Amino acid sequence: MSKKSLIFTLILIIAVGGGVFVWRVQNARAKDAKVESEILKSLTAEEINLVLKSGAADDNSGVAGITENAETRRAFLKGMREYLALAAEARREGLTEFANFKINFEIKKNLLLADLYKAELSREQGKYYIVPKEETDAVWSNPANGKQFETDMNTLQAIQKAVAVERGDNAAFSKLQGESLIKARENWARTKILSDRAKADAEFIAKPEVSLRIKIVEAGILSADYLRKNWAKSIKATEREIADYLAAHPEYDVGKKREKAETLLRRAQSGEDFSRLAGQFSEDRTTKNKGGLYENIEKDTLWAEVEAAALALEKNQIADRLIETETGFHIVKLENKQIKQEKKGGETFKYSFRHILLQKNFEEPGSGNPEIPSPFLKAEEIAKAEIEKEKRDKFVESIIELNKIILPEDFTVGLPTN
Repeated sequence: MSKKSLIFTLILIIAVGGGVFVWRVQNARAKDAKVESEILKSLTAEEINLVLKSGAADDNSGVAGITENAETRRAFLKGMREYLALAAEARREGLTEFANFKINFEIKKNLLLADLYKAELSREQGKYYIVPKEETDAVWSNPANGKQFETDMNTLQAIQKAVAVERGDNAAFSKLQGESLIKARENWARTKILSDRAKADAEFIAKPEVSLRIKIVEAGILSADYLRKNWAKSIKATEREIADYLAAHPEYDVGKKREKAETLLRRAQSGEDFSRLAGQFSEDRTTKNKGGLYENIEKDTLWAEVEAAALALEKNQIADRLIETETGFHIVKLENKQIKQEKKGGETFKYSFRHILLQKNFEEPGSGNPEIPSPFLKAEEIAKAEIEKEKRDKFVESIIELNKIILPEDFTVGLPTN
């Protein structure tokens, strides 16, 4: 090959290579632009009002709770900002391309459309719309629907398992069967019928509130997926963090619970009113408001250790030591014990006792709802939850900083009255 030909060939290769490079850059930019255009970055007060009004027809929507006061509205907007920011990052990282996301989104979208369309039909007919049974039965005449149902159920279970694994929960998941399977199939068939009808109704599907709610559903799924993807490396509490937290929070020391129980035992033995002490200090919610009373209990019903201690006492006598069970530390006082003769000739042994229980577990902090008592959790569980809450908040805040989501300062919704 001549020198001139060689130079020409090299120029041609460089030109072609440069063209491919430029095409790739342009293609990548086009994809990025498309992704950005699909991200829901803002909601106006009018759009929020529209979305919430569309959900007001559903008794279980919780719309009234959202709009109740300025505080609940601020909490709603805070949560929405998190949703949209996390969803934006998830979309940029390509999570919308995952098969499980696509299936999960389709399931949730169909559920939403089915609910909205059922509400629409109910308003039109002036009564609650029910899909006829013959229609739901007919769904299964198409084998493709049976296959899609299996795919949907398997996908949802896979997502549940993934969430459990990330949170350190080794709960077993079993396939739907029996009554649960029947109910799931019925719900799936109804959802398919109604969502298919909704999609075929051009006027309904063109409503702006429908489009908005679908986008918000998608954002909710993406935000959950993004958190799950980053949970292990950015949010999950380490053993070292849990140990440090407990060292800094002596109120979660079981030993201190025992010491408090010993003090209460001495107070009860010195003559203080046992019922009053139980009402003030016992952590047995079943009997706390009854002065710690378990009445007319049959044998082998409650804690074996407590029963053995109670039955060894005389009436109105208090056990001279703490009774320890898996649940915690009990102070036990016998009220009475009696044997009743049955008409058929047998005997029934029953006894009544009072106790003050201090659990080995601790009340979960900050539940914020006085009507629903906080659950009792192990100290390690509380530490883990508190650490992960703080780390999650910091992680979410960092994502919000990257995504300037525009929302109103407040909004008001004039909900329809019945």
